[in-house]
Amino acid sequence: MKSVIDTPLRGPWIQEASSGRAPAPVLLSALQQPRMAGLDGLRAIAVLLVIVNHLGADRIGPVMVFDGSVGVELFFVISGFLITWLLLAEHARHGHIALGAFYQRRVARLLPASLAYVLAGMALLALRGQEIPWGAVVSTLLYGTNYYQAFTGAAAHYLSHCWSLAVEEQFYLVWPFLLVALLRRGQSPRQALAVSIPLVWLYKAVLIFGFGVGEVYLYRALETRMDQLCAGCLLAVLLTTPRWRRHFEQLARWRWPLPALIAGMLLSTSLLRETGAVADQQLYAFALETVLLCALLPLVLIRASGRGTTAALLNAPVLVLIGQISYGMYLYHPFIVHPVHNTIVRQGGPAVLGMLAAIAVLVGVAWASFQWFEQPLRERLRPRGARPSQ
Repeated sequence: MKSVIDTPLRGPWIQEASSGRAPAPVLLSALQQPRMAGLDGLRAIAVLLVIVNHLGADRIGPVMVFDGSVGVELFFVISGFLITWLLLAEHARHGHIALGAFYQRRVARLLPASLAYVLAGMALLALRGQEIPWGAVVSTLLYGTNYYQAFTGAAAHYLSHCWSLAVEEQFYLVWPFLLVALLRRGQSPRQALAVSIPLVWLYKAVLIFGFGVGEVYLYRALETRMDQLCAGCLLAVLLTTPRWRRHFEQLARWRWPLPALIAGMLLSTSLLRETGAVADQQLYAFALETVLLCALLPLVLIRASGRGTTAALLNAPVLVLIGQISYGMYLYHPFIVHPVHNTIVRQGGPAVLGMLAAIAVLVGVAWASFQWFEQPLRERLRPRGARPSQ
């Protein structure tokens, strides 16, 4: 059976859901929704993991319970999956992908908040009489923070976390063009993606064992982190086919796979990354976690589209809200979480209260930015007739 890649929407991709012989498969129905149930919940978990990690709350004493930086991996996998799915759906509907409109949507979604954050940080530093990290400012505005940090030692400042945004945008300067080229030739992107992921792992092994490249570069460079984005892209391509959707639906009938995948993530982040060896952290752990996250995402979509405790949790209004404003939360958290947390702790309050208060304040700031600044500008900058995307 053909896939959505080379079939218009009136073809088999839709026939499976509308044949009338059986109810629409859960995963296909979830994927066809304007907002996929569970994605905002996953985004919320990802950004909360990052915040907990930056507050040092992912440890009990010297022992790492889990590595909150897995939140960035989750963001990468979700991003690759969702953007590729939307591009493939556009190609299925119209027979082509409008790259100009794609990049206009990216600018509308990312640039207003990013520019506001950079300028706000510069203003705060100027008011305090502190030095502005001009190199970091320029590299952030040009989406090159990851390589700037990789080659300058990754000094800590208010723009340090923007490296992950740079990785994503660099990837999307290449991937949509490659996808369009493959589709125009009538070729599936599956093989290109399936080959690229192990090639990234091999490349990282050469850097580690052959050249002794350090963790600072390995953690931030596009070519060493793109396997997570490519894996999300590959997942989207696989889920265009009924066979792969059925595989995940059959797996979701059992209760153990989702807890087992989560346990695997915890073991990887708490054991492989705790060894201290660069290869264990940057090669084996990231490779394992990428596979686990790709297996986890479709199961979450299925569970979130049904009933039960998992669906109630992932669709909880507070998690959905945090997921919707997660970009702003990620951007603005250096301004907020440490000052709020440290103020409460200095007043004698427990660290947990400081963390919860910091998250609450951050949610308020990000929501205000989303509601009154980001969304109005997105509406103005978005291509005419374009629907808001998830």
